Amino acid sequence: RSRMLWKTVRQAAQVRKPRMVVAPSARHTFACLPFNARTAAGAACPSPLAKPRAGQQQNKGEMMRMQSAVGLLRVGSAREATSVACASTIQGNLAPAEDHGESEKSSYCPGCGIKLQTHDDGAPGFYKEPAALKASALSDAALGSSVEEFAPSAERPLVFCARCFSIRNYGRVKNPDAEDRLPSFDVASKLCSRIGNIKGIRQTLLCVVDITDFDGSVPHQTLARIANDPLIKEKNVSVVLALNKLDLLPRVASDQRIRSWANRQIRSLDLPEDVTVKLVSAAVGKGIPDLAATLQRKVGQYGHLWVFGAQNAGKSSLINALRKYSAEGGDRGAGGSRGREGGPVPQLTEASLPGTTIGFVRLDELLAGSRCKAFDTPGLLHRYQYTSTFSPLTYQEIGMLLPKRRLKPRTYRVPVGYTVSIGGLARVDLISAPGSSAYFTLWCSDEVTTHFGKTENAEARQAASVGDKLVPPLDPEVGMPNLVSSDFLVEGRDWKRSSEDIAIAGLGWVAVGVSGECEVRAWAPKSVLLCQRDALMPDYAKDFERPGFGMMLPVAPKKGRRAKW
Repeated sequence: RSRMLWKTVRQAAQVRKPRMVVAPSARHTFACLPFNARTAAGAACPSPLAKPRAGQQQNKGEMMRMQSAVGLLRVGSAREATSVACASTIQGNLAPAEDHGESEKSSYCPGCGIKLQTHDDGAPGFYKEPAALKASALSDAALGSSVEEFAPSAERPLVFCARCFSIRNYGRVKNPDAEDRLPSFDVASKLCSRIGNIKGIRQTLLCVVDITDFDGSVPHQTLARIANDPLIKEKNVSVVLALNKLDLLPRVASDQRIRSWANRQIRSLDLPEDVTVKLVSAAVGKGIPDLAATLQRKVGQYGHLWVFGAQNAGKSSLINALRKYSAEGGDRGAGGSRGREGGPVPQLTEASLPGTTIGFVRLDELLAGSRCKAFDTPGLLHRYQYTSTFSPLTYQEIGMLLPKRRLKPRTYRVPVGYTVSIGGLARVDLISAPGSSAYFTLWCSDEVTTHFGKTENAEARQAASVGDKLVPPLDPEVGMPNLVSSDFLVEGRDWKRSSEDIAIAGLGWVAVGVSGECEVRAWAPKSVLLCQRDALMPDYAKDFERPGFGMMLPVAPKKGRRAKW
């Protein structure tokens, strides 16, 4: 057997074309690199049976490994001998055969899931070949080889598309004009078809929701479609609702308060009753161990996990947090962000931009100790959100709406006939109140400026100050849609705390504090969702806002002066 094996290897090495070599009785495949045995590369990797030439030094450890390979061949253990011979000549004329699944995985971007290509730099999926792969290709070309030799997984670089590379390193899209060429993706239909076609395997849905934009980020239509699908009803699919970005709420918001509020909202929104609610924060790692344990219990060893959610709900950040927790073996204080096999943990692209993920992305090593298959899906496009790709705002202005620091309340004692303008995007009027006034508390990003004044001049003042004192938008010439009014009747029980919220999808919410009934009129574009709900944060600010323009971020200081707040 040893003579037959090495004879076949020598014959394949003398042929210029790539050839597959199968070891007898071993079922182990090699890809033989076509090179001439008389070249320097061939002389560097001689047969174990050959003796070293005069003047040629040979490593003692290499000699022992080759002798052990010959011994294993003589006793007839072809399988072990083949692996030893492959290990001793991995840099020579034998290289492991390329796995079909690995080649398919390498042709897609691990950050967004789009198919990679190199022929059109203006089209989606374009990437530049890393220097490590170029050096490997040049070395193969020098040997006259047309077969690519892959490095081990621990040294193989992750290849991202140019769009993901720009977002990850510079926080912006490289080519905004190419965003319109991105492929469309119907997440609900593809998710239902894939789950319906799989039989005999546990199916679990992880829905990621932004707690700071609950009504705007909850995928009502997708959850309703999944719940009413006849094929999915028979499979008893589990649904886990992860309320993300918990670190952005004030510290006075306890987990018990948030969980009870979320349960009331789920009952009022006609969502599935058996939904499991988990409070998490991907930024600081809060709730990640509890969420991972719940998913492991529901998915099992060989189940399927599908992660979906609205754009900018923090889905990619949550997946990266779960991957990091899994790579550390379930211990937050040990290890690094490396996989179970020593290779780097691939991180999804996360940024304050909508539509970062484009296609289905296979998630490896998501749950520690489980062999389940996990998939990430593109962010659901909610056209009624200010922060979606359908928004007329630019990516920079959308980033201003997404909170980056802990939310701070802005409380106004609003008399009847006064208005609170929220940037150039919305405003809220007080029409009537039992005591001629009410309390408005605005919860939104600290980069949004406001104005508090009379209602009669609110529209003209807002139009004149957009892009200057009222931002976003930053450009006063931007063509924003006209604001349309919606009236709400708010019932309160206490003057000292807010009773109900008026939520503006993608922007924030205004909490109303009143004892009795008051009429509130909210202005927003017709396409933006406005809804009324129970108060998430009933607390007032310590200091009330005064009439005029207001901002939360400090003004740039002049020389010799301190910054003003």
